[in-house]
Amino acid sequence: MSDPLQQPASPPPVPPAAVPPAPAGPSRAKLWAAGAAVVSAIAGVASAIAAFSNNSPSPAAVPPPTAVTLPAPQAASTPGAGAGAGSSAGTGTGTGAAPASVRWSGKIVLGLEGVDLTQNPPRRGDGSTFGYRPAAARSGSSSMTVKGTAALWTDASAPTPQGCRDLLATQSRSEVVVAEGDSVCLVNEKSPIAVLKVTATHYDDGTYGLIEGELTTWNLRGTG
Repeated sequence: MSDPLQQPASPPPVPPAAVPPAPAGPSRAKLWAAGAAVVSAIAGVASAIAAFSNNSPSPAAVPPPTAVTLPAPQAASTPGAGAGAGSSAGTGTGTGAAPASVRWSGKIVLGLEGVDLTQNPPRRGDGSTFGYRPAAARSGSSSMTVKGTAALWTDASAPTPQGCRDLLATQSRSEVVVAEGDSVCLVNEKSPIAVLKVTATHYDDGTYGLIEGELTTWNLRGTG
């Protein structure tokens, strides 16, 4: 017989259901998602940098500046020889023009009959031909002159074609007294320009004296 005062035995306590612990951090799925987002962002930045690099030329692709060669400064032109100390117009070979070439050069004896400068070689007059210019004639008691269109060259430099032409255009005379060593520029109307270098004078020879010299004619006319 049971003891009425004895309580019936209590059933054993039921353990509480296991509750999963609260996660201490983000879940693995979230970590994977975050990692994928970071990788995607990095890939996007890399793509942008690559695109910018492809569109922008690299320093090596830029061609070096082209060297520019400037022309060397040209020397200033020097005027030619003067036409003589007394020339006021200025003389010389002229700027920008090639000097005239020699047409004929040689020794002559100038007398009263004169020389035809239009001929090549210049032709000396004979007994039946007179009046050519230039010609020789006496002056005073001992001097010799060159008659015709003539101008005495007084410059220290050698006579030039253009210099003689300019001198004849400004200071020509119909008669010029000459002595040994003188140079006289000559022309006859449209004949070539010439110069006579006097080597000797002979007052007592010939009809009216003789002048020896070296005559040079150029391919340059007095007019036109």
